[in-house]
Amino acid sequence: MMKKNKVIVYKIILILLIITAIAISGVIIHKQYSDRVYDKENQEIVSLFHKQEEENKSESKDESLNEMRSQENEEKKTIELQYKGHKVIGLIEIPAISLEYPILEKTTQETMNISISRFSGGEINGFGNVSLAGHNNYSGTMFSKNKNLKKGDYVLLTDVSGNTVKYEIYSIFVTDPNDTSVLETNDKTTREVTLITCKNGRSQRLIVKAKETI
Repeated sequence: MMKKNKVIVYKIILILLIITAIAISGVIIHKQYSDRVYDKENQEIVSLFHKQEEENKSESKDESLNEMRSQENEEKKTIELQYKGHKVIGLIEIPAISLEYPILEKTTQETMNISISRFSGGEINGFGNVSLAGHNNYSGTMFSKNKNLKKGDYVLLTDVSGNTVKYEIYSIFVTDPNDTSVLETNDKTTREVTLITCKNGRSQRLIVKAKETI
């Protein structure tokens, strides 16, 4: 009788383990599907950004040729885009890992799920240190390939005025999630970008630092 009860308990445990495994698999599959949907939408935003960038350049060129620029038109035209209600403040491109994403204005739980976002710092391509955050997704999207970067690789940031600045990676390291020193600006006369993503679940942070290069 006791042996029979043990068999029943083992069967119940096995069933529970199977149900748990199915549930976890379902969550993972759903997350990967969502990541790919967001990734496709991100690329559409990137295309719209480039299209508006070209239109602004074309309009500025025409105005200059016709010598009809008023004081208002002399100001640099900016790119105005939103993604799911969040302001797009620029683009990030990392050729070494074939990455190109819009940069959202603020880091929140929602923006982290859909794109790269500004975690701290001023304007894109402004002087000082601007920090950008992105998930390390199992699906291979966002900053999941940052682990493949090396010193000397380039990060390209394009701001809403259409200016692109090239940054060279000079430091890659892993740190504690509470290490806020990575957000500090050491030299306010130079342009620097810090890329932040998770490593080993959420127990560590992979940091990539780059400085403007000519």
